[in-house]
Amino acid sequence: MTTDTPTGAAPRRYQRTLLFVVMVSVTAFGSLMTLVTVALGEIAADLGTTRAALTWVVTGLMLAMAVASPICGKLGDLHGHRKMFLLGLLAGTGLTALCAFAWDAFSLIVLRVLFGVTGAMVMPNGMALMMHAYGPERRSTAVGWFQFAMTGAPTIGLVAGGPLIDWLGWRSIFLIFAGVSLGALTLGALLLRPTPRQHGVRLDYLGAATLAVGVLAGLLAITRAMSQVRELGAARSVADPQAWGLAALCAVGVAAFARVERRAEAPMLRLVYFRRRNFTLPMVASALMQFAYMGGFIVTPALLGTAYGWSVGAIALLMAPRPAAFSLASPVGGYLPARVGERLPIVLGAIAMIASMAAFAGAAFRADGVGIALILTGLILSGLSAGISQPSVASLVVHSVDERDIGIANGMSQQIMFIGIVAGIQTMNVLVGDDPSAARFAATYSLGAGVAVAGLAAALLVRDAAPPSRARSSG
Repeated sequence: MTTDTPTGAAPRRYQRTLLFVVMVSVTAFGSLMTLVTVALGEIAADLGTTRAALTWVVTGLMLAMAVASPICGKLGDLHGHRKMFLLGLLAGTGLTALCAFAWDAFSLIVLRVLFGVTGAMVMPNGMALMMHAYGPERRSTAVGWFQFAMTGAPTIGLVAGGPLIDWLGWRSIFLIFAGVSLGALTLGALLLRPTPRQHGVRLDYLGAATLAVGVLAGLLAITRAMSQVRELGAARSVADPQAWGLAALCAVGVAAFARVERRAEAPMLRLVYFRRRNFTLPMVASALMQFAYMGGFIVTPALLGTAYGWSVGAIALLMAPRPAAFSLASPVGGYLPARVGERLPIVLGAIAMIASMAAFAGAAFRADGVGIALILTGLILSGLSAGISQPSVASLVVHSVDERDIGIANGMSQQIMFIGIVAGIQTMNVLVGDDPSAARFAATYSLGAGVAVAGLAAALLVRDAAPPSRARSSG
């Protein structure tokens, strides 16, 4: 096995060019995630299904990304992050266009799940491109700007897209963003530079398969359990054989993955990394915060629609401060680790997430201007939480692995994060159910706050990283 020699930071001009390409590339992903979530009720009515059933448009995409992100990140390590990034953009452009012609709920769900796989190709490899361009010493800065790109451009799309849904309908949005993605693909093919990659190493297919089975089974177990709770109640759902069978399959898959990786000559992921505090704990803290972040995100439009009576376009506009705060806070989050270390930003992010859930819970008992102010406060705090904390999380995780494993480290970090996202979406959506009462919404947000408290506990156990060169040599 050989590895291309890593290069130092790229010229600032190329860093700015890369940032612009990444920003345009992730516009469709981020904008459509928010717009589809906000418009679930309208899309469900048009396709002749229920809002609850169509939640799989969001959940299925997240499942696909959770399963595929480490594999796609590893493929970027082996074959080049630029190649995987562009392939993801190409496939994602076509799938986005096809979503405009979905004829029923099942076809839209399938197309969005496949789009999730392309997102798994774009996200970890796009972050790896940024990390290589900014160099080892400025990785948190790279992540901050990557997040700025991931949320900044979609915020513009969200502000424009909400009224367009009211005016032209939801199908037109997919065609518009397919055109944006096509432009990004063209720019990327012309302007992006290759990154170092490994030679003479093949993907650990058995490790990839067992990890995929374990993670998918675990996420489906959560999804099945939550659906049974919604349909049958907590007491009757405990004995559901399908949920227990999926949980058992998850345990078998994870155990098989560990066994395969211990014996593999070129493992997909070195298990020793999980023994490193700064590899595992930041991912746990991030997943727990994302539980609250995305759970609150899926519940808040329902609160605004039922309790406040807002339209889809109005809800989309009101939700815009959340990604805007995320975007504006991300460069700050990338700047802080070099000044105060990585631990403090993660701790502050967890505290902000807890406060955001408290604000949402308070808004559940109002339907007036004060309630809207509380919702805006919660949205802004949620965005600030993610923007401040995630650059430190990603930087710590990557500092804890060898240079050649940047892609798989990014992919694994995103996989753990998506596990928290799927759990949050399913759990908080089921807890609200079809009960529009203030007490039910408040209880749901309180659960999110409790999970974020657990994230704070994990964040407090994180240590500030050693300088990159010393961290890699310490094993």
